[in-house]
Amino acid sequence: MIPAALVAMSLWSGTWTADALMKLRAPGEPRISPDGRQAAYTLDGWILVQGLGGGAAKRAGRGGRPRWSGDSKRLAWLDGGRIHVDGKAWPAPGPVTAFEWVGGDMAAIVADPRPDPDPIVADTDPRHARLWILPASGKARAVSREGRHVVSFAAAADGSRAVYAAQPTARNRDAFNADLFVVDLATAVESALVSQPGRDADPSFSPDGRLVAFHSQAGSQNYFEARHVGVIAAGGGPIRYLTAKSEFDVFRGGNVFSWTADSRQIAFTAGRGVRDFLLRYDVETGAEAVIAGDVAGAASFAADGRTAVFLGTSAERPPEVFVWRDGQVRQLTYIQEEAARAPKPQCEVVRWKSGDGVEIEGVLWLPPDWRPGRRVPMLTELHGGPTGVALRTYPTPRIYPTQMFLEKGIAVFAPNFRGSSNYGAKFRLRNALSQGVGDYEDVMTGIDALVARGVADPDRLGVMGWSYGGYLTGSAITQTHRFKAASVGAPATDWTTYYGQSDGAREVLWSYFGGKPWDVPENYARHSSRSRLGEIRTPALLQVGALDINHNGEIYQALMDRGVPVEYVIYPREGHGIREPAHVRDLLERNYRWFTRWLLGER
Repeated sequence: MIPAALVAMSLWSGTWTADALMKLRAPGEPRISPDGRQAAYTLDGWILVQGLGGGAAKRAGRGGRPRWSGDSKRLAWLDGGRIHVDGKAWPAPGPVTAFEWVGGDMAAIVADPRPDPDPIVADTDPRHARLWILPASGKARAVSREGRHVVSFAAAADGSRAVYAAQPTARNRDAFNADLFVVDLATAVESALVSQPGRDADPSFSPDGRLVAFHSQAGSQNYFEARHVGVIAAGGGPIRYLTAKSEFDVFRGGNVFSWTADSRQIAFTAGRGVRDFLLRYDVETGAEAVIAGDVAGAASFAADGRTAVFLGTSAERPPEVFVWRDGQVRQLTYIQEEAARAPKPQCEVVRWKSGDGVEIEGVLWLPPDWRPGRRVPMLTELHGGPTGVALRTYPTPRIYPTQMFLEKGIAVFAPNFRGSSNYGAKFRLRNALSQGVGDYEDVMTGIDALVARGVADPDRLGVMGWSYGGYLTGSAITQTHRFKAASVGAPATDWTTYYGQSDGAREVLWSYFGGKPWDVPENYARHSSRSRLGEIRTPALLQVGALDINHNGEIYQALMDRGVPVEYVIYPREGHGIREPAHVRDLLERNYRWFTRWLLGER
């Protein structure tokens, strides 16, 4: 392995810039070796390995999804659809999307290597990803049934069986139609384990092979309904939902599991409010315990269940890898030390009542030098989803440059309006038939509360958001002229048009609007902003990827026709998320210029 210098790149030179924000380094995918002695994690496109007892990290290779062999002696990872072990590519019949060690061999989800069809005929692509056994020597063989598209799997500890989740086609629109199957890895004989409406996926065998845990929609195809962690006997039987009575929300988490060696307890992450937690459940009694708070993503446990690694977060500094050992937590990496030199933003969790009396929560970021009684310009950042969530975690922005705004004396307010994750199914369901109405009211009453407190300057307000946040931003500026400027990223303006354009699960919009657009057209029309675009008087920055569904053109033309200041930017080669560094830099700088122009009068 190659030694890796983990001194943070020079990013703080007395002021925040787009380049400095892009240098905020984010470790990811921490994975502990089964013997509990080492951790692998990703950083800047590399796999790094670091001993838990100290010492420098070393580079193992480029890629992601690190996985240790059962004896902790070998590390494998994915790069470019290929498994790499000891610096060599592991043979596979096609691109690999996920894999596990099975003894000295590999089990892997392998995509069909045939090229994209040309021309493309809707719903006729025969390609599926299947579960394969990739031996260290000998011929690879598929073990899942042809005609099923495998999306996740887990192998039993003894290597005799695997449980996999599959949907009928590879289409995204079938994502809510995934069932679980158990297959004998020697004979490829399989049987259905869980077959019910909705998505049942991300399975995990208990170490003794008797139980399977999985992430479940619990028989519902409603997008907003509760997700649960289910447990079932590996041979079939009734499902028990461990999280059925929990106050924690596994809409976003609860899909990566770690068992104790005796198979009696299982750990996973879940959210509550503006924080995420690492939990452990007693499988028999359902007793719930918090292992750690302020985690980001999944944790990884050693074989004995006594040691784990995870990403720890806070409002004061970017994420680092932490070690949990028998209830004690300590920091392993110190990648972000230079960021600590920058002035720390003030972070506050705020709560208020919406127009219908529902309590709403959000995160308020204030300039480092802010003092009570001093009104400041304020930007409201609306998250995507609508099932995203604003967390009390240090910003590592790639669209809206939070630290640059704060340094300029502009506060940033991130409300968790109805529909957000981490607040349970009932709160999410309040967003059904309420898009652009109830969530809009949640946002505006939050702004009113901060104006009433003397925090926000009512004459210098802005609003911004991407994806669903872009939709809600666009909808908001058709309903109010209170904002001095807006930034609208990758929005929808007409939900019927979006229904036809999107390849996502149909059930999402059915849940939003109570059915298909042909059955309830009035619902789709009521929550679309297209008919109100002529009401916009707010200067708007419009941004979207060239390969994404694009409704920004309609907003642009409406504002041009009415002489409203507008800037329309399309990023070549980009989809719904913007990835190319030059484009990310442009997003950060362009949004900064836009809002400092309209809120502060700068040019």
